[in-house]
Amino acid sequence: MTFGRWAGPLAVVAVALPSGGCRTVQSYAGERLPRAEVARIIGDAPVNGSPLAVILRKVDSRELGLSESSAEVLPGKHSLLVDCRIRETSSTSRHSLEVEVEAGGTYRLAADSARGMRGCTDVRMEAQ
Repeated sequence: MTFGRWAGPLAVVAVALPSGGCRTVQSYAGERLPRAEVARIIGDAPVNGSPLAVILRKVDSRELGLSESSAEVLPGKHSLLVDCRIRETSSTSRHSLEVEVEAGGTYRLAADSARGMRGCTDVRMEAQ
């Protein structure tokens, strides 16, 4: 088997992965509501090259797929499951957050790393 046989499919995957991790999932039932009536929680794309990535894995009981990096939620309290990845050490830590959001709000997941980027010391959600 030669690389030439796989060059086409690999090129498609290489192009699709960077752009595929930015979809927003609707994490409530029913019709999509206007932006002013929901809140948006944003994490990093699961496939990225940044030194530190905070990846939203689950909102309440809704798991996010590999192509989903943010979620629209109803105002109120929510449970989040978040991964914090450090590229240099290939380490991932998992964090549970209990958050409260307001209608029309945009929130970004953020993290602090240990000295020397050896791990995540804190994961939080910040209003934008």
